[in-house]
Amino acid sequence: MLMGASQMVGAIAGHNNQVAQVDAQNRNILSGYNQRKAAYEKSNLDRVGLYAAKLIDVDIGQDEAALSARKAESQVDLEEDMALRAILAQDEELQLKQMQAMSFANEGGRARSYGVNQARLASRQRGKLDAAADELAIQSYINKRQARQKGDKARLDLYRNVNQGAGVAGPAPDVPEYLDYPSPIGAIAGVAMGALSVASGAGAFSNLGSGAGAGASKIINPGAEAINKTAITTSRGISPNLLNPTVG
Repeated sequence: MLMGASQMVGAIAGHNNQVAQVDAQNRNILSGYNQRKAAYEKSNLDRVGLYAAKLIDVDIGQDEAALSARKAESQVDLEEDMALRAILAQDEELQLKQMQAMSFANEGGRARSYGVNQARLASRQRGKLDAAADELAIQSYINKRQARQKGDKARLDLYRNVNQGAGVAGPAPDVPEYLDYPSPIGAIAGVAMGALSVASGAGAFSNLGSGAGAGASKIINPGAEAINKTAITTSRGISPNLLNPTVG
């Protein structure tokens, strides 16, 4: 009986121990998967957050590039205006000299020019000023265009840093395969065998106890008929030494 009970307890304890070991291993597998999954999600959030920060930086950089280009164009316009003012001032002086040189003196029907050379010199200088003004306008246009192109290039370079988007997320961690729990069939078989052992032991003990009780009743407390058959008869009757001591 004790062996059968021990077998039952051992089968149950062994099965529970195996289940506990597999459960601990599966918990470790799940913990590792959760860590990899958390790291993967964090990397995605970092990637998206970094891209959002780049977008803000690009937006600010493009505004700065556009403002710088606009300032350069304004500086070109200012320089052009100052140069034109200087040209106009010189042109006014030359006009005045030219007007002064246009005086003629009449001497007996013969006209003699007065300051013609100065007038021609002023005219040539005014022509040079007109050419300089035209060249200044062309150069100002070129300078403004270069400043605008430089700003556009800076804005385009900034855009190329983010035009591909935030990028593609990497592969997600694979779902792990967990260990199978042990089948309870072995434990059930062990419990069944232990139960059979207990049952067989209990039956044998019951049979042994019933047989011993019957024999003791026959020896200790025999019936009167058996005593009379085996008693020694004397002239005085049945010998008192052979009486059943339990009967009195």
